[in-house]
Amino acid sequence: MPLSIPLPAGAKIIINGAVIENSGTANITLAVHNKANILRDKDVLTQAEADTPAKEIYHSIQNAYLFENNRQEWLDLSVLLMEQFVLANPDGAATVEHVRELMQEDKLYNALRASRRLIALEAGEAPEPVPPSAKPAPHQAAPASRQKEIGSIKDQIAELEKRIAALDQGE
Repeated sequence: MPLSIPLPAGAKIIINGAVIENSGTANITLAVHNKANILRDKDVLTQAEADTPAKEIYHSIQNAYLFENNRQEWLDLSVLLMEQFVLANPDGAATVEHVRELMQEDKLYNALRASRRLIALEAGEAPEPVPPSAKPAPHQAAPASRQKEIGSIKDQIAELEKRIAALDQGE
């Protein structure tokens, strides 16, 4: 199912690094049929606007999200900026950890949204609470039903690997 994006007259949107503008006088709706990195103009932070440590973090994650060619450079920069942020703002440690987890899971859009909490914290506003980690603590085992599901998936993978090996031998 395509993603429908309303675009008012004069509004801009970035899709995979390309800036698209509705230059007409009427509102339009774009339909995006495949995976794309999308950011509305209201969510874009320019280099000039990134004038605080939290905004610099947001800006670096934004660029990692939008520009795949330089993604690793921007990710490395954001990690460094987050380390510096926590040293200066220990109250932001939980939020920074949440942003890092999202980045490690390659959920850059979610990490970008979560990094807005750092901007709010820096501005003295009460940021939204950090959601609890979805990962179980290391000492907790997955429930038995989850273990069964994992075992079933591993069995399916093993079966597929056998089929692939048989196909490779047949060539």
